Amino acid sequence: MMNIGEFAQLTGLSTKALRIYDEQGLLRPASVDPWTGYRRYTAAQLAAAVRIKGMREAGVPLADAPGILAGGEQGAAALAAYRESLAAERERQDAALAAVEALLRGEDAGRGVAERRAPAQHWAGAVLPAEAGGEDTADGEAAEEEANAVFAALWRALSAAGNRPAGPFWSTLRAAGEDGVELLCCWPVPHAVPQDFAPEGLTVESGLLPERTELAVSWRHDDPVPGLPGAVHPAVLMLLAEAERRGAEPDLSHLRQIGLLEDGHPVGVEVAVALA
Repeated sequence: MMNIGEFAQLTGLSTKALRIYDEQGLLRPASVDPWTGYRRYTAAQLAAAVRIKGMREAGVPLADAPGILAGGEQGAAALAAYRESLAAERERQDAALAAVEALLRGEDAGRGVAERRAPAQHWAGAVLPAEAGGEDTADGEAAEEEANAVFAALWRALSAAGNRPAGPFWSTLRAAGEDGVELLCCWPVPHAVPQDFAPEGLTVESGLLPERTELAVSWRHDDPVPGLPGAVHPAVLMLLAEAERRGAEPDLSHLRQIGLLEDGHPVGVEVAVALA
């Protein structure tokens, strides 16, 4: 038998790690002296210890180690599952690095900021609470589904009231309270919305966008522009910087994210901000 120091020397695991693995039941010593507490290991335990060393080098969480150490089909399946999660994480990291590199190079992916004159436009919008700075993919997808449902419900209510939307939808983020945000889901409409327009289940606001000069950028969903989850699209960075250069005060409530549609289906996004 070997003492813990000898076993550590052969396996590359520290004595501290071996004690932790003993406490967690991951790698028990072959025997423990009842008087001194000294741990003893056998040569037969070396293979398991080296497997643990390999898993730790690969970043496998300790919680996943027992399944892999079980060997056989269970071990192979557990190792394959971790390998898949590692590949997905690496893909996410590569995408994030590509986005950072593009920003460092100042690339705009060929998109310039366009200036245009826009006519006055009546609108109606439904208020939807939003999470500030959300990064979780599942949460983001759920929020998008909720917003789509609100857009659909408002479209039906406006159509039923004889004020059918007259163009693509847009949304605007704005402050709510000290540190909250909310999303205003809007449709352009041909007529002013009456004050008693109150569809069930929706908190509705309405107004008139005045005739204005605005800046806009756009991109398609299938456009391979590097981006960071939860962060603003690189094209919007250009838009806000250009608006500020022209003397406009960047304000989320003045920023409209407009859906680009083809055959009634969203294919991209346009973001516009009015100049003073």
